[in-house]
Amino acid sequence: MGNFAERLVSVCARRRSHLCVGLDPEPEKILTLFRSELLRMLESQPLELHVVTSGENEGKQAPLRLDPSQLVEESEVVKDLICRLIVSATAPYAAAFKPNAAFFEFEESGLVEIPKHVHASQLDHLVIFDGKRGDIGNTSKQYAEAILERGGFDAVTVNPLMGRDAVEPFLAWPERGVFLLCLTSNPGAADFLLAHDLYLRIAEKAVEWNSRGNVGLVVGATRPEYAARVREVAPELPLLIPGIGAQGGNLGEILDAVQARTNPRFLVNVSRSILFPSTVEETGDPVKAVMLAAQSFRDQIEAALR
Repeated sequence: MGNFAERLVSVCARRRSHLCVGLDPEPEKILTLFRSELLRMLESQPLELHVVTSGENEGKQAPLRLDPSQLVEESEVVKDLICRLIVSATAPYAAAFKPNAAFFEFEESGLVEIPKHVHASQLDHLVIFDGKRGDIGNTSKQYAEAILERGGFDAVTVNPLMGRDAVEPFLAWPERGVFLLCLTSNPGAADFLLAHDLYLRIAEKAVEWNSRGNVGLVVGATRPEYAARVREVAPELPLLIPGIGAQGGNLGEILDAVQARTNPRFLVNVSRSILFPSTVEETGDPVKAVMLAAQSFRDQIEAALR
């Protein structure tokens, strides 16, 4: 299978794409945009519960068909369905999917089903758990086993600020990637990561810890001048690049900064601009709008590499 860096390059080459589709399913926005499509999905594939009966047939299980109009108001059901829908619509244009754990907290289904669905559909895309985990060693070990071993995710985002012992448990699987937060795309990155060049220290440590070929860095697109310095420090590490689309990062500038034309070890993540595309009114079809948005971003990345 090779280490994660080799897997990333191979997947991007096979998919002819460096696009990572972020899955941030906000229930209110989903229902505003996709309600009709979700109702059609629920009507064509009805969900059933098996309940224990009472009375004459007491103790037996009987199917209870659930009403789609009620189910579509349940956030867990909606998130599960929409992620499947987005994966199917964008798979031809993506190399990876990145579900954000924050949108699935305290829910029994949804997040853990995404890698199962992708792999069961015989898609060769990577699935990245965006949870920004990182704690003392024994706690990180539990996170790592849950996400990378039992959860079946191909990679995970990790906060490295507690040091090597907090990161080490995630590195146990050479074929699974560990993207350390290095230069994030939000304004608050200036508070700590940019102060005293902490982001460069993280990049240096990432290189040091990369003995298994599975360490990567999260490098936001909103600060290309700093991203260029990260690439100088860590020329071989895979990069996960958020900040394109809703956050306003310039695609051409960031790809130039990280020397993407000569280094294929990168993924450009786009979340909201694909999941909630601005062209819905033009197309009249939200699923088609999602597909066209993913295709457009894939094509923009490829064009910038020429």
